[in-house]
Amino acid sequence: MDASTARGIAEASHGAQRTRSGDLVLDHLERVAATVSPDARCVAFLHDVLEHTDTSSTELTAFGVGPVELEAIRILTRGAAESFEAHALRIAYAKGEAGRLAREVKLADIDDHLVHDQSSRPYQWARSHIANRQSFQSVA
Repeated sequence: MDASTARGIAEASHGAQRTRSGDLVLDHLERVAATVSPDARCVAFLHDVLEHTDTSSTELTAFGVGPVELEAIRILTRGAAESFEAHALRIAYAKGEAGRLAREVKLADIDDHLVHDQSSRPYQWARSHIANRQSFQSVA
């Protein structure tokens, strides 16, 4: 899926939602998408859609999201009972192309949160685990 279509889905899904720091979610998604490779932009725009909107996987498929992109989005979707740390490690060790895309987007997502979000989440801890695994995967 091309990035402009993914952005349109994100805009329709998130609407006027705001992040914990008060930014529009769409602004956050724009910043994340701007820092990833072209093949990861669709995932970047849609990385929060399953977790924070009513948009479903079935709808994303109907809109044209491909199977690898959808799997990456699912990897990036934190379960309600999943701790932040467990979620970060699940992303770090996700396999295949979907895992690579998820790690690339999550690193950009964390970097954006480190700049714009004063949350107490252990972003730096998560970033180091995901970045180490991403480096390992690119060498293996």
